[in-house]
Amino acid sequence: MSLTSQLYQLQRVDSEWEEQSQHLALVESSLGESGDLIRAREAVDETEGQLGNLRKQSRALELEVASLNDKLKANQERLYGGRVRNPKELGGLQEEATALRRRRSDLEDGQLELMIAIEGQEAELAERQARLRQIEANWREEQAAALTEKQALELSMAELAEERDGLRARIGIAGTALYDDLRRRLGSTAVVLLKRGMCQGCMVDVPTSMARAVERGEGIHYCPICNRLLHSG
Repeated sequence: MSLTSQLYQLQRVDSEWEEQSQHLALVESSLGESGDLIRAREAVDETEGQLGNLRKQSRALELEVASLNDKLKANQERLYGGRVRNPKELGGLQEEATALRRRRSDLEDGQLELMIAIEGQEAELAERQARLRQIEANWREEQAAALTEKQALELSMAELAEERDGLRARIGIAGTALYDDLRRRLGSTAVVLLKRGMCQGCMVDVPTSMARAVERGEGIHYCPICNRLLHSG
């Protein structure tokens, strides 16, 4: 096998390794929690917090209503127990009872409003929890697929690296130094195919004598335009 043939094979292995390396980077970037999952979880946490606050407010109103009921009960016992006979004091007790009932009515209205709000938040929470479960299920499937793909890419890249090392050993120091220099100066493509006398790197026809020599595998020839090694395809 000619030097250019070996270098072209090495280039194909390098190109495939680099392509898989870029793909691996994309796969690795997809691992971990997605933005959708994070946002869905935050939405659930936010709704749970809001619902918790509403329930605390409801409990506080419940306790306040219970306290008012106790005060109203005590008021009624004094008012109708027969112990208080002073008209002024009785009038004061009646006014107190009216105020207590008014306050209790206001609190009960607040309780009703809170009950409606709690029911709304509970429905919202159930919807967001269902969405979170669906997103989590999809995310787990995607993560499993990404991990499988990552492992396959790492295995393939290891095999390519082993093949590359073997090729470089067979080509030798001088040949690989030439190849590395061309790739460094001309980009990732050091060797290009020559088809029907045309360089496939710059799509320009090369001299006929050079094309024939390349086709016969005689020596090393460079494209006079792009300066890449020519290999007969």
